[in-house]
Amino acid sequence: MQLIIDIPSNSLGNKIMQILNAFKSDGIKVKRQTESKDIDESLLTKEYMKEHWKELVMTSEDSSDYYKSDEYYEDRARDYEERDKI
Repeated sequence: MQLIIDIPSNSLGNKIMQILNAFKSDGIKVKRQTESKDIDESLLTKEYMKEHWKELVMTSEDSSDYYKSDEYYEDRARDYEERDKI
């Protein structure tokens, strides 16, 4: 069965996602989809990302296992290094 829910706010959506993620071990697959504008990747400049970082993060897929991995910590370290260069 597939269920599509239209959630009016991000804060409510985050709460619902937390509840649904608790059932992942039962085989539920949760995919977050937000209404987004088509973004021309050539416009992804540092300035654009600074202004629209929330939208970019919210439209990316949630991968909870990634946030528990060593790869996540390495990516975060690289991110902090890059921020010092900006």
